[in-house]
Amino acid sequence: MRATGPQLVPQPRSLVVTAEGVLPVPVPFTVSAPGEWAGIVAELLAPGTGIRVVDVAGDAFMTVTQGEGQPSGYRLETRAEGVTVEAADLDGLVHAVATLRQLLPEHVFGPAPLPGVDLTLPFVSIADEPRFGWRGMHLDVCRHFMPLPFLYRFVDLLAAHKFNRFHLHLNDDQGWRLEVRKYPGLTEVGAVRRGTQFHHWDTDDATPVGGFYTQDQLRALDAYAKRRGVTIVPEIDFPGHVRALLAAYPQFGEGAPADVPVTFTIFPEVLHLTDETVAMVEDVLGEVLEVFHSPWIHIGGDECPTSQWEGSDAAARLATDRGLAGVEDLQPWFTAHLRNWLTRRGRTVIGWDEIIDRGPSPGAVVMSWRGGEPGRRALATGHQVIMSANVPYYFDYYQSESPDEPFAQPAICTWEAVAAFDPAAGVASEDVPNLLGVQGQLWTEFIRTPAHVEYMAFPRAAVLAEVGWSGPIDPQELEPRLRAHLRRLDAAGVNYRPLEGPHPWQAGGTGAYARPEGHGLAEGSSLQLPD
Repeated sequence: MRATGPQLVPQPRSLVVTAEGVLPVPVPFTVSAPGEWAGIVAELLAPGTGIRVVDVAGDAFMTVTQGEGQPSGYRLETRAEGVTVEAADLDGLVHAVATLRQLLPEHVFGPAPLPGVDLTLPFVSIADEPRFGWRGMHLDVCRHFMPLPFLYRFVDLLAAHKFNRFHLHLNDDQGWRLEVRKYPGLTEVGAVRRGTQFHHWDTDDATPVGGFYTQDQLRALDAYAKRRGVTIVPEIDFPGHVRALLAAYPQFGEGAPADVPVTFTIFPEVLHLTDETVAMVEDVLGEVLEVFHSPWIHIGGDECPTSQWEGSDAAARLATDRGLAGVEDLQPWFTAHLRNWLTRRGRTVIGWDEIIDRGPSPGAVVMSWRGGEPGRRALATGHQVIMSANVPYYFDYYQSESPDEPFAQPAICTWEAVAAFDPAAGVASEDVPNLLGVQGQLWTEFIRTPAHVEYMAFPRAAVLAEVGWSGPIDPQELEPRLRAHLRRLDAAGVNYRPLEGPHPWQAGGTGAYARPEGHGLAEGSSLQLPD
């Protein structure tokens, strides 16, 4: 049941206010928990509260036990004697603490404690578990590089909203962001472009864009995220979107070498899938596996033109040698090869929905971005699917028709559309178990800074968290809780977009990066492929 009381996002499955008044939170805050769980409670509660957690074996203010239940589920109760949490697993504990933080005064979301303010909790009984096992957000750090400290902040924001997947997009035409020790040119050459040029500009801005993450940096981030219930799912995009790679190592493509591009489009240059190229890809992925613990590895597979292969005698001979009907079968062959290679190493391949355009790819997880139809088609052929439909789950799209919105992709996705969209709509009942969940995407062609990432992500990501945890919801029902939740984001200093529209300092304004006149289509625009 649901009752009036604390305004939480996402809303627990059952929340009952059990008594009037509040429970004072003592200092020190004593916790009794199995294994390392008390330490994780301390890590998650201390920032913003100043709580000093003491791990004790006997009576404690907070008692944590591991019990039965759906993975990621938990029960939480606050009584005069203190707080009890029963978590199904480590993820359930992390989510219980996320709920506990929302039950505390909103200022605890700040980076440091508020002096002179006592902490209290309402008296509640909560039983909770997620609807979907995959609740993800994607971030492209290729088109515009994001500093390492921001990735930690992004992980914290995901954990606070009970997201459990962080899809980190590490290479694209405009930049390569992962240190690969066997191929140093990928970052020496591929990690920087000379500038940026949008479609309505006559030339690029001559402002270099670059940066990359070392393997040790990402390994530390991966461990940090894991302790917060977030799995980082790395993406290395092949065989298209590889101009940055080919700028460093042109021998793995066809045609003349080309620089890292300054424009944003679908480029014809793709990998030439020789044995030498495949070996290079395996070398790169081998280093990826050493960095990330994720059971899933994303290999991209989207927007891979075949025009270069179609004009190549070498590609035709390669297709024949591999027993294929033609060059159009090179990408399905490559996807199957990587799927099998990763399976032998205990990992599962994920690809964008183009990987099933020429038929099923058994064993691969499909990320359905071109609307819902590819996902339903994949489900019908036995694939597991993550619903990532561009409308309404592409958060680089405009948030309203207002000319004050900063420059973005020319389509509109409102927070209300995120709330109302049912990712399971049209899915056959027998296929629902293979619908893993939902994911929002932040592509950064138009997003140049961490502050702009936050503006484009929130509140839409908070709404998606609600959908992933509880299911679609009437925006009018969600709005009061969402407004209350935005005060927590205020305390955290998140540069979110207010529901009424951008603050004056967030608006696009004038100049080179302003929204061009007429740029942007109506909500549910032609960028949404038909379902």
